[in-house]
This record gives sequence, structure tokens and C-alpha cells, in this order.
Amino acid sequence: MKKIFKIEHIVIFILSLIGLYLRVYMIQNIPTTQLYDFSTYYEIADNIYQNLGFTFRGYPIAWQGMGYSTILGYWFKFFGDNSELTAKWMNVVMSMGTIYLVYYLLHRLTERKFIIMAATIAVIFFPQHIAYTNAIGTEVMSAFFLAGVIAIQVTPFNWKIKYPVLGVAVGIMALTKPFFMAYPLVIALVEWLKHKEYKESLKLLAIVTAFMILVISPWTVRNYNKFGRIIPISYNSGFNLYINNNQNNYHGGWQSFDDIYKPQGLQEKIDQHLSNPLGSVKIASDIELDFKPEAQTWIRENSLEFMKLGVIRVHSTYFYSSWDIEDWAMNGYREKLLKENPQDEKKIARHFNFMMASFDIMLFIITGFSLMYIILNFKDIVSAIFLMKKKINALTSIVFLNLSYISLVYFVYEGQPRYNFIVLFLLIIATTIMIDTYNKNKEVE
Repeated sequence: MKKIFKIEHIVIFILSLIGLYLRVYMIQNIPTTQLYDFSTYYEIADNIYQNLGFTFRGYPIAWQGMGYSTILGYWFKFFGDNSELTAKWMNVVMSMGTIYLVYYLLHRLTERKFIIMAATIAVIFFPQHIAYTNAIGTEVMSAFFLAGVIAIQVTPFNWKIKYPVLGVAVGIMALTKPFFMAYPLVIALVEWLKHKEYKESLKLLAIVTAFMILVISPWTVRNYNKFGRIIPISYNSGFNLYINNNQNNYHGGWQSFDDIYKPQGLQEKIDQHLSNPLGSVKIASDIELDFKPEAQTWIRENSLEFMKLGVIRVHSTYFYSSWDIEDWAMNGYREKLLKENPQDEKKIARHFNFMMASFDIMLFIITGFSLMYIILNFKDIVSAIFLMKKKINALTSIVFLNLSYISLVYFVYEGQPRYNFIVLFLLIIATTIMIDTYNKNKEVE
């Protein structure tokens, strides 16, 4: 048994080196332009590197979570270089870290070798995990933090140390993706389903939440000083809620100001908010104060239409396609090939269509299996929350609750393919659980 365990380590290490090579090749050879949010993340990180603080074109900002740009800015300082390639190297490091964290946490959660090996290998070679090292955004970092939090959660050590460490880790994760501010509930629920000790679950919830707040609070104070109101992390939640939930939205995604439904008086408020020096919504810190009530009213009065948009958003995130890979992580690659080989236009188009089709198939396999996983475990999870005698093992509850929690956020706010990145390793784990369970049932038969 020991020998098998050592061989397993060696296999994963060798395969991870191949994965490292692919990631390095990606960032060094596949051209892409950082667009939209990606360019904003980079610009803020560059300002931090140049000692201009967390600013955007000379103005304080809290449009997005501060975690990614801040860490990237100090990464630039550490290496004395603020090039895009240096930023992408941080992605490579965190992507590799995610591989080893997944491998570790699966060893803590199960002895089923197929799940451990198949899931880890899939994380190493899954196209999105390789491609997004080329995009200067929160995707790789968020997945790394989530895997790290779960790894801490499944590691047994003194609660007096473990719970505060979990709280600090969740706080850092929330500063990167603000919707994780409610994540202590997920951690506490996993504890409850596994042990059914309500005092321990409440203690865990209280301590993790307290330390998360301690981590977040300096940024909240900074926001109060800059913008004159309490903004825990970012001020775009109300904006996103209304952009994606209004009378004119039929696809569940982002809309421009020209396309959204504007009840009487809203256009004037928008003009007032955009009268800032940049004319940009990114520094319009109070626009959500007008947008959020409008969104809440529309959702309350149009609950069925909201549900339809939510389903569309989940579909857009998990079951639409992998177009995001080319658009965000390799948007200059096709042009480069055409420039080098103009006579091969059709061949290049065929190559890209084949590549995207292959990526779609791989994505749909893991999202399809994961949907089955959620459906098959739904009844047991829900009943176990309320029944004292019914317990759920940590592997099942961690995968189920994390996928459900993050998918619920997308259901309410916004959906697009790149948002699935943070849970790709969980989708992969769910898929391997389903396949392994099927194979074991077959053996019994």
C-alpha cells in the first residue's frame, strides 16, 4: 500500500510538471489583450506598484473586490516589474497551487483512488485551467483561495487555531470575490451535516465570521473615508443586480445604460452619477443606491420573470459554451496565425472551431454530471439539515454546498461562461464521484 501511495505521488508530480509546461507555454506564446474588467484589474495593480494607491485614473475606487489587484500590485513590487507577463506568472503559481491543494484535500476527504487521481489529473489538464493563466483577472486566484479554504476546513488541528485561520482565509477570499462574505454559513453547514453538534457549528460560524470581519474591516474603514458611507468591500452589487434584472433584460446578462429599462427619473439620476470627472460608472460610488431598490422592486413584482432570468444565467454559466477561452485568454492568437499564414484562413478557422468544440464537450461532460450530482443529493442534503439522526459525509456536502452556493449567486446576479472557472475543480470532483459510484455499482452487480 505504501508503495502504491508513493507511485501515486510521483505520477501526480510528473503530470503536474507537464501541466506547468503547458501553462508557461500559454503565457509566453499565446497573445491576448486584457479587455474590460481585466484591464481595470491590471491598471489598479500598476497604480499600486507605482505607489499611487488603490486608484483608477487618479481617483479612488472600490468597483471590484480589492484582493486581486492589491496582491498583484505587491507581486509587481516584489519582482520590480509590472509587465503583463509578470502578472501571468502569478497566475501560473496559483494555478499550480490549486492542483496540489485539490490533490491534498481529496486525500483528506476520501480513500477512493479513482476520485483522487482522476480529479487531480483533470484539474492539471482541463483547458480552462491552462488558458486562464493568460488572463489578468480574479479567476485563477479565486479558485486557489477556495481550494485553500476547503483544504484548511478538512485538515484536523486545534480549533483555537483552525477557526481563526479559516476566518482570515475567508476574509481574504471575500476581499477578492465579495459574494464570499456569506461563506461562513457554508462552512458551518458542512460541520453540522457531518457531526450534528449545533454548539460546535455555531461556535465555528461565530469565530469564522468574526475573523472574516476583522480582515475586511480595514478596507471598509478606507471606503468610508473615501466615499462617505459604509461599503464593506465594493459598490457594484446594486448596479449589477439591476443591470441583470430589469424589464428590458431577456438574456440574463450585462446590458448597457442605453438598453436597460429606466423608470421615470432614473435617467436623470444616472446622468448625475456619471457627471464624475471620468464619466465612468466605475467611480460612481453611489449609483447602486438608486439601482438596488429598482432591482429589488422589479424582482418582487416579477418573481416568475426573475426565475426565468436566473435559469438563463445558470445556463449561460455552465451549459452555454467555452467561447470565453478565446475571447479573454487568447483573443490575439487567431489574428497572429492569420498574419503568419494568410493562405490558411479556412484551415485556421477549422482549427479554432475544432478546438472550441472539444472544449465545449469537455465542459458539458463535467457540468452534466455535476447537475446529476446535485439532483441526486438534493433530497438527502435538505432532509439532513433538519433531521438530527441523518448525517452527510464531508466530501458530499462540501461539493454540493459549494456548487449550490456559488450557483445561487449567479442565479441572482449575472451569468457568463468565465464565471464557472472558480468551481471547475468542484465540477470535476462531482464528475469523478458520479463515475466512480457507477463503476462500483456495476462491480457489485
